[in-house]
Amino acid sequence: MRQVAGGPDRGSYEGEGERSASPRGGGKEGTVSNLKDYAEKAKGLAAEMTTDEKANLVSGAGMWETRGCDRLGLKKIDMSDGPHGIRKQLDYADIAADESVKTVCFPSGSCISGSWDTEALRQMGEAIGRNARIHDISLLLGPGTNIKRSPLCGRNFEYFSEDPHLAGVLVAAYIRGVQSVGVSACVKHFAGNNQETRRLTVNALIDERALREIYLPPFETAIREGNVDTVMSAYNTLNGTSCSQNKRLLTEILREEWGFDGMVVSDWGAVTDDTEAVLAGTDLKMPGFGGDPARIEKAVNDGTLSAEALDEAAARVIALLLKANEVKEHDADWGTGAEDFERNHALSRRLAGESMVLLKNDGALPLKQGGKLLIVGAYAREPHFQGGGSSHVNAYRVDDALGIFEENGWETVFVPEFSDIGAMLEAMKTCDTALVFAGTPESEESEGFDRETLDLPEAQNTAIFALCEAGAPTVVILFEGSAAGMPWVDEANAVLAAFLPGEAGGGAVYDLVTGAANPCGKLAETFARKRADTPAHLFFPGEGDASFYGESLFVGYRYYEKKEIEPLFPFGHGLSYTVFAYESAKAGKRSYFDNERAEISVDIKNVGWRAGKEIVQLYVRPDPQTAAKGRIRPVKELKAFEKIDLAPGEIRTVRFLLERRAFAFYDTEARDWRVNTGNYSILIGASSVDIRAETEIEVISTQTERKVFTRDSLLGDFCADAGGKALIDGLLETVGAGMRDKTGDKPGDDEAHMKMVMSMPLKTFILLGVPAEEVDGILAQVNAR
Repeated sequence: MRQVAGGPDRGSYEGEGERSASPRGGGKEGTVSNLKDYAEKAKGLAAEMTTDEKANLVSGAGMWETRGCDRLGLKKIDMSDGPHGIRKQLDYADIAADESVKTVCFPSGSCISGSWDTEALRQMGEAIGRNARIHDISLLLGPGTNIKRSPLCGRNFEYFSEDPHLAGVLVAAYIRGVQSVGVSACVKHFAGNNQETRRLTVNALIDERALREIYLPPFETAIREGNVDTVMSAYNTLNGTSCSQNKRLLTEILREEWGFDGMVVSDWGAVTDDTEAVLAGTDLKMPGFGGDPARIEKAVNDGTLSAEALDEAAARVIALLLKANEVKEHDADWGTGAEDFERNHALSRRLAGESMVLLKNDGALPLKQGGKLLIVGAYAREPHFQGGGSSHVNAYRVDDALGIFEENGWETVFVPEFSDIGAMLEAMKTCDTALVFAGTPESEESEGFDRETLDLPEAQNTAIFALCEAGAPTVVILFEGSAAGMPWVDEANAVLAAFLPGEAGGGAVYDLVTGAANPCGKLAETFARKRADTPAHLFFPGEGDASFYGESLFVGYRYYEKKEIEPLFPFGHGLSYTVFAYESAKAGKRSYFDNERAEISVDIKNVGWRAGKEIVQLYVRPDPQTAAKGRIRPVKELKAFEKIDLAPGEIRTVRFLLERRAFAFYDTEARDWRVNTGNYSILIGASSVDIRAETEIEVISTQTERKVFTRDSLLGDFCADAGGKALIDGLLETVGAGMRDKTGDKPGDDEAHMKMVMSMPLKTFILLGVPAEEVDGILAQVNAR
């Protein structure tokens, strides 16, 4: 299997991502057409509508419904939250209602991302999509794919990663799963929604390179590879303009650059000005409460809003309705039946087990059968398995690890309270191993507010230290939506990061610690030693309504490497009960043009005693002297990965195809992606710091970089351009001689003089007596090439 990475197809496996024509039969299996297949018919219907009908269509009809148009046979559709399970409210008319249908709660984004497994994400998306069909949900409001800029973001549990490549690949796989069964997905929150503090009013101040290289790519991948039907604009303001009213974001980038042909829906209550939202590219304002179609109609009549802009927005909503109406019309099973709870619960357990990350293990795991266990912490019986807010679902059945251990014949002593240290230590005297179920309090991880600390509750840390000092093996299982502090990590014998694993997380923990399953998850985010080490520490969450992204490109591991800060656990880290050897790395050839795919291969061997899965990670490091060429760039960046399953002694060759974007940076002057000719190291390993094999290739740019020079251009930049220095060599010698005359220095000091000269603009020649016409003539020669 070969992974294609780094371009419009990056992260997809060959054969995936292809879209078939609409099955016209509901699409129970396979891939269903996206909204572009309905675009022409939608435009025709929009042309038949009155202005009033179109104005009604671009605003919702309540909390979870669109409007329709009975005259033209367009039926309204229902939508629901649901990144990790359907949250269909039982009372659609009550905005405050929080009772929802019972459904299986799958692993949260923070957990499932640890799988690094596109097939796992596809299966989860498909299962949730099937549940949506049962409940007559045509639009699923998920997944969320905002970058984990800071571990303190209260909604990190919903998101996938700090890395844009990993986040994009996973979100596209999830979308393909949902949409394969005829349900439309909605990727959110576009863009820069990386904190909950003042989220409705905060202005995310993000420089262009960081926006293009870090924060936008997951959404671009969702569109180019996931072919997502809808995009939800974010609450926040981005660089001074509200995201739901941001034409550059919603029209110029999303539609004109990326070719998005679906529908944009606002986040709930985000729109301030209905007319400005439509002009910018928002098609559907949600919810319907507070919407006033009459304002839209009036804006068209008085010329404030063009009829063409309203037609385009209405047509995109119509396309969504046409698709949904057609799927339902041709599928007799739509909206009927019941969820296969047991099947989905089993799937949730397997996916959680594939995603949890074994951070540390000195041999305490897997547990030896027959040992007596001290189980500490209420999460062993009532686990913290999902976050709060709009993604919170009414779980079908919640597994508790304590009960599963007891059902399987393990002798246990249970101490629920961390404060009861005396009872804990006394019980430890008769037990072989302590399993500590710790984690962040449920009240600290929710939509609507950010965490205030990385620290676990003090009582938990105190209890863990006490157990470690008692001498018996201590295994800590952590339930958290993002990275957490671990002051006791050096003393603990093993640490398993369960994140927020969904309702079957207790069963998955049991499978992993007993050895019934082999851990294979890897961190999708860096764990810092302390809050002050985190990239956005100086800037998060901002001052008032301004949140300055001062760390720019250096998010997550990009920051730790550039600053040479050792994290607690690095990005991509995760242990197994077996051992993998990376035996060789090869490139197909030494040099590639940037319009070719670079072929890279590596041999991986399972040299351990049991079968296991390894996540092979490929990073690209530009040579500072050639490929970087003065550009500020991370030390290296993830550009491809693959998860493989190997039997003991089995060896497999993993092949990657790297496209142009794997080597590119965003050139803000050219407003385009650029590859510098130079050498690039291909680093392959088990984490961002555990590099096991490498090779080097040269990438040759096919672009012609054309700069326009002026009198204000620096001499250093002018001389770096091909042919520029030759045109002014004489003038440079004149300047150098003149400076020696003034300072009395010798010719041997020219190197120091020239460093100073190179920092001067070309207009300096004019100040030194060179005729302005001569300087302008030189500029004309260079700019004419």
